[in-house]
Amino acid sequence: MLAVSRDEARIKEVQVAGGMGQRHGYIGEPGQLTQAAQAFLVVRPFAGARIEPHFHDVDQFQVIVDGGGRIGKKKVRPITFQYADAFTPYGPIIADERLSFFTLRNISSGGFWAMPGNKQEMPGRAGRNIEGVFDLEEELPPAGEVVREVLMPPQSDGVQALGLRLGPGAVTGGIPHDGKGQFYLVCSGSVVVEGKELPDRSVVRVEPNDAGV
Repeated sequence: MLAVSRDEARIKEVQVAGGMGQRHGYIGEPGQLTQAAQAFLVVRPFAGARIEPHFHDVDQFQVIVDGGGRIGKKKVRPITFQYADAFTPYGPIIADERLSFFTLRNISSGGFWAMPGNKQEMPGRAGRNIEGVFDLEEELPPAGEVVREVLMPPQSDGVQALGLRLGPGAVTGGIPHDGKGQFYLVCSGSVVVEGKELPDRSVVRVEPNDAGV
């Protein structure tokens, strides 16, 4: 298991259309198709920032943690998540005033294929594209209590998304997994994992052979 605080992320300035963005690297390296996990934060701190429609060669989750805008026709805000199968086009991603989102992958992606123009690179029909919201405005449970919220029901291949709301001082184990790996994203407040305090925008990675959090 690997717990990475937001303060440990590797920040890289990135020149993009319309302004300067950032990429905060948490786990893995960009642009390499490997069997290793990958987690990074994309920051677009200016109005109208745009990422054109595209697809990747691996399954992934994206989680909006700041700002607002839309992915395709869907309005997004914290904490909206989107799951997309490999070779499934989505987008464009457009910021209102600003937009920041995590990308979480069990396997690192080897690239970015813009659409239209790369349909020939898709091995078949597009797959799943599922969205949901974890509402930070809901009240936390009382001290010591934990509430689990199903955000995306378990799929036939084990993919799922759950939200954990912890009251002050609450202690909980992780979510049982089937050996394909997990990510935990701290969306608000802070948690302590194996003695390490993790503020919001921290990431915990559970590898397939790990016992869990």
